[in-house]
Amino acid sequence: MFGDFLLVHRLATSHMADVAIAVRLGDRSGRTFVLKRPVLGERASGRVAQAIAREGEVLESVQAPEIVTLEAAGEIAGLPYVAVEHIRGAALDAVLAHVGALPPAAARAVARDLGRALAALHGAGWVHGDVTPSNVLVDDAGEARLVDFGLATRIGSKHVEIAGKPGYIAPEAVRGVDARPTEDVYGWGVVVAECALGHRLYPEHALAEAASRADAPRAVSDLGLWATPVCAAMRRDPAARPAASELATAFDEADLDRAALAAVVARVSAALEPDRAPKVAADAAPLTPTAPMRVEARAASKGESALAPAPLAGRPGMRLVAVAALVAALLGLVVGRVSARYRQGSISLSGTLPRRMQVELDGKPTTPPESGASLPIAPGRHTLVVTLPKGERREYTFHVRAGEQIVVLPLTRGAGEDKSP
Repeated sequence: MFGDFLLVHRLATSHMADVAIAVRLGDRSGRTFVLKRPVLGERASGRVAQAIAREGEVLESVQAPEIVTLEAAGEIAGLPYVAVEHIRGAALDAVLAHVGALPPAAARAVARDLGRALAALHGAGWVHGDVTPSNVLVDDAGEARLVDFGLATRIGSKHVEIAGKPGYIAPEAVRGVDARPTEDVYGWGVVVAECALGHRLYPEHALAEAASRADAPRAVSDLGLWATPVCAAMRRDPAARPAASELATAFDEADLDRAALAAVVARVSAALEPDRAPKVAADAAPLTPTAPMRVEARAASKGESALAPAPLAGRPGMRLVAVAALVAALLGLVVGRVSARYRQGSISLSGTLPRRMQVELDGKPTTPPESGASLPIAPGRHTLVVTLPKGERREYTFHVRAGEQIVVLPLTRGAGEDKSP
């Protein structure tokens, strides 16, 4: 537990920050979120804590369809955190690494979305400072979102530090100038050029190498219709670059193929499936609960932590797709989705459930399967109703895809915790 969030599945951990998929207790919509926090014990004044706090500040001030949506931000136990929408798709750098150049109409969709995101960000007074393919997520509908605002700076302010990724930082930014939107416009140009070309434009290893760049290279000039906006965005003179809003409107009349982009993302996600298990640094701190609540999960029966970075089902690469929380006075139910091999869907119960609990599936009384066993269900929309021994009724409506498994996990509160409803 972390505040009123249940941390379900670890995405990444370093020696300074945790990133996990989470659900919010009491939220019965089935939404999942990505929660980012410093590792427990990290100083509140540390660089990571400040970056996370800054990300929350930025996302509170900017709302746009092309920017990841903030669910919550604040402090718990003196440390900042942010919780944002969980986007199902793939990072643009992974997409380009697997498929090379995008189809032209799909690349234009990325260019338009990223331009709109930067225009909204600049309009709110912020510079992103780290526009790279790894900070662009493309969802399964073929829409791109800008993420990761830990290096954002107020327009006109000094950058906290010279940071970013070699190959994408603007030439003037390495000299420590005040933050200007033109830095992000330059990054837009590099990212869009790579979408069209299918390879790194500047395979640099150090930020300082950016200072020696000239205008856009010849490969960009040969892009035909792409050349005008991309070359303009990558001019060495910041004053000669267009505004992000001009870049976005440049594609308003263009042919955009989001279906093709979605198809590419689907192929990449399938290719990455064996590698979906989270990567954790050897010196990483565990996801330590901050409240005495115990999660009875399938992993726990094997002596593993329920939050350990291991696949949730019987094959490597199994990924958690969605989880919803149903909380009663002394007992809650967490409903989660994990993908499975089967063509049908299925539902299973795990852990110790209360006696005399009644279960209805799609309006029909159902005998709950034994712990760990699966009950086949057809793909489509379903409604699960659980009636607890004291008569409390909990209802959850969900949509299951072919091959997905719904897992019901009981949550029991720890000793000494308030047991009032």
